[in-house]
Amino acid sequence: MQKQLNHQEFKLIQEKNKNNIIIILENLEHAENIGSAFRLADAFNIEGIVIITNHELDWKKIEKTARNCESSVPFRICKNADEALSFIAKKKYKPVNIEITSESKPLRDINFAKLENVAIIVGNERTGVSDEMLEKVPSSCHIDMYGNNSSMNVSNALAIALYKVSEDLLLLNKLLLLK
Repeated sequence: MQKQLNHQEFKLIQEKNKNNIIIILENLEHAENIGSAFRLADAFNIEGIVIITNHELDWKKIEKTARNCESSVPFRICKNADEALSFIAKKKYKPVNIEITSESKPLRDINFAKLENVAIIVGNERTGVSDEMLEKVPSSCHIDMYGNNSSMNVSNALAIALYKVSEDLLLLNKLLLLK
C-alpha cells in the first residue's frame, strides 16, 4: 500500500537529487514571477537563481509568492547580461534561452544531459529574452504550443523547462550510477 511521505522523508530523497541547474531571470517586471521562480527552484532542487535587474525588487511581494523559498535558494543579483554570463561561465554552466527564435529548437528535442550544467534563461514578461542576450547566447529552445497564442506566462514556461532539464539530468545521473 502507498504511504504518503512527510516533509522530512521527502527531503532525504530530494537531497540525493541535486540538479546542476541555474535559472537566469532577465529583467522580470513582476515580483510574483520572481517569487514563483524561487518556488520552482526549490521544487526542482537546483543550484540557484541569477536575477538580472536595474531596479529595486519588491521583496515583500517576492517573499509572499516564494513562501520562504527565497531563504533556502541561493541567488545573485546582476546588473546586466555580461555580469550574469560571466558568473555562470566561471561555474562552467552552459546557458540556454527559453525563447521562440528563428533558430530555436523544440524543448523536447534537446538532450540537456549532454550539457551537464545548464543555465536556463527566461526573459521579460512582455518582451521575452532580450536581443542582447540572444546575441550572446546562441542556444535557444522553445516550448511547442498548439493554441492561438504564441507565448505563455514566464513562470509556466520556466516550470515546463525545469521539468524537462531535470528529467534529462536525473536520467544521466542514474546511468552514471549504473556504471
